[in-house]
Amino acid sequence: MAVDSCVFIEYFRSRNKGNTLLSELTRQQRKLYVPAVVKYEVLSGAHERDMAEWKQIFDKIDVLVFDDTAVDMARMVYRQLRQDNKLIDTNDILIAATAIANDLPLATFNRKHFERIKGLRLIQ
Repeated sequence: MAVDSCVFIEYFRSRNKGNTLLSELTRQQRKLYVPAVVKYEVLSGAHERDMAEWKQIFDKIDVLVFDDTAVDMARMVYRQLRQDNKLIDTNDILIAATAIANDLPLATFNRKHFERIKGLRLIQ
């Protein structure tokens, strides 16, 4: 399962980490992946003082690269959303395309944007 940035941020900010979606997915023993764009989003917004903690989190999760298959999928998703007049942020398109290209559902709290994308399975 691919994990969106909001799921990592919820975990990081939570005082009770055991009650977070990331912890629940881990308890379910699901194989988790982080799209490269999500890792970029999280780390680019993180404070330098928190980098060691983020490194610990991301060291345990395989990164999904944004490869040619994901590029092709992103192009199709963008065209579909533009045609439907329902465009979302570019990063969200890239994250969704990466999940679809790897045949993985996406764990996110941002259903408002991601549910617009045909073929993307969501977990919340």
